[in-house]
Amino acid sequence: MRALRRGGPAPLHIRDLFMREGVLLQADISTPADVLGILVELQEKCGAITNGTAYYNAVREREANGGTAIGKGIALPHAVNAGVASPGITALTLRRPLDWGAADGRPVDLVFLLALPDGDASRQIQMLARLVNLLANRELRAQLRRAASRDAFLAAIADAEDEQFA
Repeated sequence: MRALRRGGPAPLHIRDLFMREGVLLQADISTPADVLGILVELQEKCGAITNGTAYYNAVREREANGGTAIGKGIALPHAVNAGVASPGITALTLRRPLDWGAADGRPVDLVFLLALPDGDASRQIQMLARLVNLLANRELRAQLRRAASRDAFLAAIADAEDEQFA
């Protein structure tokens, strides 16, 4: 856990919310529901959530009430749920993009599942906003799509975060 600094909590770093085991590259998955299921399983393996079924249902409900495709081939499914032990992000790239109902009509090939603990709404908004800002970077999106390893994927995020938020 980060130490508190004068004036509040330490700044949020997206890279700190990932675990290497929470990244899957060039997945061959045919439906958004299956994508969500795999990402939830990864969250469980990483220890961010304690009840995968409850979290999966919360994410599916969130998707039903307003899709999380943000355009440019990216979806950011998320839900606030009591089964979340700690904030975390899992991610995958898809070999074949899927229709996720994006406003720009572009199919999704980059998906980031955010596990958000119940409470601390400002931290949740900060986490989403920082990730969206990072993913606005065209070069980062290209690097993530062509990443040949989990380490390359995570290094691209860390480098972009250092450059953008240093």
